[in-house]
Amino acid sequence: MVVKYKKGIVIGIIFGFGMSFSISFMFMLGAQGLAGGITSLFGESWLYYAAIFPFMLTFGILGFYFTKRENVSNKKLWLLSLISALFISLYSGTIGVLFGEYVVRGGSLRTYTAGGYTGVNEDGVLIWGTIYAFIMLPLTTPLARLIIQAFFKLLKKI
Repeated sequence: MVVKYKKGIVIGIIFGFGMSFSISFMFMLGAQGLAGGITSLFGESWLYYAAIFPFMLTFGILGFYFTKRENVSNKKLWLLSLISALFISLYSGTIGVLFGEYVVRGGSLRTYTAGGYTGVNEDGVLIWGTIYAFIMLPLTTPLARLIIQAFFKLLKKI
């Protein structure tokens, strides 16, 4: 019984890792395309750092939850999608961005340039990341529902 739960958690973490990379890659390609052209195939690395933890944590928890359930109602899937989408977008848009920038900049949120130091606007990231997380819920929740449904079907096959 415990092995089944561990298997669900491990599959969830692996699935979350893959989805974080895939979603970040698609987002980066779309954003670069809208900004005038693709300058780098994989884009900025801070986005990958920002998204990896919330995706892995969310799908690890969902893997544990789904291994305990034979069926999940449509209402429950929508609720899980809403909570998951809010957590992933809120974390990756605030704390994840700051963490990603910290890692990319070599352990500091400030960078030396020819004109002095420049840095990340931490207050702006926290405020606007939170606002965007809530504003984008009508788009992120159906996408999360689609991904979670696919994950649920994958878990039931394995």
